[in-house]
Amino acid sequence: MSDLALLGVFVALLVGIVAGKAWERYKLRDGRWIDRRRLRDTPHYMLGLHCLLDNQTDQAIDELTQAASTDADALEIQMILGNLYRQKGQVGKAIAVHQALLQRPDLRTLEHAYVLLCLGLDYRHGGFVDRALETFQEVVRLDPHNRYAYVNLQKLHEDQHQWADAADVRDQIARIDQDHGDEHRQILGFLRNQIGDGFAGAGDLPRAARTFEDAIDVDPRTAPAYLNLGDMRERQGQLAAAVEAWEGLVHALPDRAHLAFARLERAYRDLGTPGRFVSLCERLIADSPQDWRTRLALSRHLAASGQDRRALDLLLDALPHNPHGLAIHQAAWRVLSALDFEPSLVRRYIDLTRGAVFYLDPHVCLRCRYRSTELLWQCPQCHEWNTFVEERMAPAKSSGVAELAEP
Repeated sequence: MSDLALLGVFVALLVGIVAGKAWERYKLRDGRWIDRRRLRDTPHYMLGLHCLLDNQTDQAIDELTQAASTDADALEIQMILGNLYRQKGQVGKAIAVHQALLQRPDLRTLEHAYVLLCLGLDYRHGGFVDRALETFQEVVRLDPHNRYAYVNLQKLHEDQHQWADAADVRDQIARIDQDHGDEHRQILGFLRNQIGDGFAGAGDLPRAARTFEDAIDVDPRTAPAYLNLGDMRERQGQLAAAVEAWEGLVHALPDRAHLAFARLERAYRDLGTPGRFVSLCERLIADSPQDWRTRLALSRHLAASGQDRRALDLLLDALPHNPHGLAIHQAAWRVLSALDFEPSLVRRYIDLTRGAVFYLDPHVCLRCRYRSTELLWQCPQCHEWNTFVEERMAPAKSSGVAELAEP
């Protein structure tokens, strides 16, 4: 190839690079070329982003409004402004902004879907449930892989206690998002448990029992399904089958075993085998030495049969593992009273409880930090499933500062 030909190829390559860079920066819209970087280069745009990062919502709205005023085609900034209005509780303004964007004739399909998604969030925040449902359904029609729209559809159904519809949507999410199968199974398990609750409330015990079994099959970690299945079996007069379901919870989820203790203790007694409860508790304690709840349950069982000293030993063994547990202290004082407050036992109790910290709301959501006095399966604040753990306080150090310790 001649030098002249090589030069021609080189020049053509340079022209292609320049054209590509120009296309990156400019866009033909409505018959005119738009500089797509111009808006981002304005100080108002950058200041608005900085305000967003600093959670200065009002200042962000002011700066982005001025940035958008320099170009009527600033779609992304208009969407951000609408979302900020919603965040501030100005749902009417947010809806107006996003509805206006939908009137643009040049929206591409994905842009249309994203604006609709923002509008659906506006409707949901404002309590317009039917409109929100319709809008999110339109989003997934335009963008069948829009996971965020599906998640919002699921939450809307959950808010309305439409558990079967919520489960159907979660199935769709699982099909498009196969990388989080464990999460999907867990949520589906709890949703099917809620469906079973509906059947139980309607008096359809056989169908409820089958649904609770389905929930366990979907995800063996669905703790309430074991409890509910056992309750259904008991109501059907099948006490041995009920015990099997409740013991299933103990075997599958030892950290949730305490939820079945009252049921199992009563059932073992009715079956004429009360010793099974003692054996069950002793096995759990041996497997998990830090299990204070099992020690508490066993101590109450023994105290009820007059074995107060053994009951107190269990309570004093439980205290170091949960020094703030008010239930342990109450049980300990009941047993000490039955033992006539023997001085050596009282001194032992006092030594163990020195520096303990008390509080009454030990369950906390791992997602949003919502606190509850009881174990909840769905957080009432962030609506996530199975996110509550027991939050513990370590004994106070010499500085008097207590440490948070989550299991």
